Amino acid sequence: MVHTVVPMVLTIVLAAIGVLHFVWAFSPWPLKDAVTFTKAIGGSDDGVMPSAFSTVAVGLALIGGAVLTLMVNESIPALGPDWLLLVGMYVLTAVLLARGLGGYFMNAGMAAEFQQLNTVLYSPLCVALAALGGIVAVAASRR
Repeated sequence: MVHTVVPMVLTIVLAAIGVLHFVWAFSPWPLKDAVTFTKAIGGSDDGVMPSAFSTVAVGLALIGGAVLTLMVNESIPALGPDWLLLVGMYVLTAVLLARGLGGYFMNAGMAAEFQQLNTVLYSPLCVALAALGGIVAVAASRR
């Protein structure tokens, strides 16, 4: 399960969220408009969408994390030394954990819709993804 289900779930979720970020760079989908989007996803009431550049950068980082997971799990050929991929996996895990735990502290001053979604969905999802990343990293360390 550690070598099959855990890395596949992590890869699929990271890739899906990465693709969503690509969509969000140009559209507020699946929400109806920019104001609704920024209240729920961006945390502000102003309706100003994040820059396409930063949104695409986050999408690329998430998809990169998905690819890294596959390489560390030896599901696809590795592009680099094993130690560097392993360090990358631990860094990915730390970043996800920092976003997950830190997310609870970023609610102040944010739109009410974002605060609620951040508390019940975004932050717990990041912590869960960090746990999966940690499992993949530890399993790879033991090989």
